[in-house]
Amino acid sequence: MTGKPRNRPGRPAQQHGFDARGAIVEAACVHFARYGINGSSNKQIAAQAGVTAAMIHYYFRNKQSLYKAVLEACFTDMLDNLSAIKTLEQWVHGFHSHLRERLWLPHLMIREVLTPNGLLRPLFLKHFAPHIFNCVRRLMMQTAKTRKNGAGFD
Repeated sequence: MTGKPRNRPGRPAQQHGFDARGAIVEAACVHFARYGINGSSNKQIAAQAGVTAAMIHYYFRNKQSLYKAVLEACFTDMLDNLSAIKTLEQWVHGFHSHLRERLWLPHLMIREVLTPNGLLRPLFLKHFAPHIFNCVRRLMMQTAKTRKNGAGFD
């Protein structure tokens, strides 16, 4: 039989070097930031990611798994670097650098984490906030101790 190959059931063949899961998470981050979770559909996210809507279900069996993957995309790099941060100044520079690489992140945080009914709020508070806030608290206590001992900002 010649001509175009027939589609077979199952997962589509992966294009060489294409990370479908990563593309889905990236598209979800942008859509959730721009339109909110309730304003985003799997069909829209899939279209932006260059996959089918069924692929979202393949990689993320439920909404909570996708939500957690979105938050991991937002904060894993930051969490991995927390132990290297020794001063509040380093924290501020690192945090702003983190935001520059993810221009959509403030919108996502305001829309889905900081609002009391934000759908990402419970996951953020459980898995990410404790680590971030403990680091900031440690740095603030360290700064207060340094100032109390007579040292300060130059």
